[in-house]
Amino acid sequence: MTPKDFGPAYCLNPHCGKPIGRNAGSGRPRTYCSDACGRAYRRAREKSPTPDTVAHNDFTDQVAADLGRVVNHLLYRALAQQPLAALSLIRTVEGDLEDLKAALVQQARDQRQKNPDIAECLGLPPEQLTRKLSADAVRRRMESRPLRTRTRVRLPRQAALPTAPSPRTALPPRTAPAPRIPGQRGPAAGGGEMTPSRARDPDRNPAGPAAVLTRALSHLQRLSGRSLRELADDTDVSASYVSRVLSGERCPSWKVTRLFTLACGGDPAEVQPLWVAARGQAPSQRQSLPAALRGLHLAAARPHTEQIGAHTRLTAHTITGMLNGTALPSWEDVEELAHALNAEAQPLRPLWNAACAALAAPLPPAAGPVAKVIG
Repeated sequence: MTPKDFGPAYCLNPHCGKPIGRNAGSGRPRTYCSDACGRAYRRAREKSPTPDTVAHNDFTDQVAADLGRVVNHLLYRALAQQPLAALSLIRTVEGDLEDLKAALVQQARDQRQKNPDIAECLGLPPEQLTRKLSADAVRRRMESRPLRTRTRVRLPRQAALPTAPSPRTALPPRTAPAPRIPGQRGPAAGGGEMTPSRARDPDRNPAGPAAVLTRALSHLQRLSGRSLRELADDTDVSASYVSRVLSGERCPSWKVTRLFTLACGGDPAEVQPLWVAARGQAPSQRQSLPAALRGLHLAAARPHTEQIGAHTRLTAHTITGMLNGTALPSWEDVEELAHALNAEAQPLRPLWNAACAALAAPLPPAAGPVAKVIG
């Protein structure tokens, strides 16, 4: 039998490329010119970052940048004697710190740091670190983080960070008004009387948060055309459980709700405020008012703006701006839109208050001047 002609072969190490002499005998053909060259290439390949490592590094950079901006903003509010606005930002800082801690822990793991050494830096037992900051916990934080940054309002940099007060000088007066608490109403333009609510049908009894979530999920299921069995497979639950969720008998966990929304082609950012309200929880700073309004719009089967305007005093342009987040509406407009979509407006109050606080003062400069203030 004529031996096979294997043709020319070259070393798989891209930095080498030398020809390899192959024999026609039995055994696995050589892929590297030498064992030393193969070991060097495998070591270099192990050191190259994996896609997960790149994602973890990007997540760490994103959280660190967001945290720096929020801390700068918080210091500005505190030095400008705006306690309510500063307190509203503390929750954001606390959430960012937790995200950053999880990101740094995972980054240390990617760098092959030992778990006891990581736990020692945090002052935690190694088993508690593994339980509270597992790889799955970091992944969940990475998945939920874009819900905030995607809708964040970017403000122009108009004013410098005020310096710390000295015994001889005082802070300048505030140029921006303090954020108005949603439960309060300002005076009317023509006098001192309070402006009444413009919401239609005050005795209508709009649907509660649980019913709104059920309507939103049901509408997503109808739009997708997917069967209960298909959705059950995508959400890792039974078809009967999906049926009870769509009928309002069960309020699913956020994991199931998120998987359900993605399986139906929806946006979890629009559904999460509805789920938080249905669970009776306080909204987090990662949620935004436009996303919550789009969730109510989804639960109402997404009626046209003209149809909404026919039952309210809102124009189509105003409604579109409220849903897209291009302008901050008044509380009366938010209340009227929520009632027009047959939903309670009360769960939207904290989100509207946070949006007002974000616009109460100009954004401070980057992190450079802050170090001088602290020092």
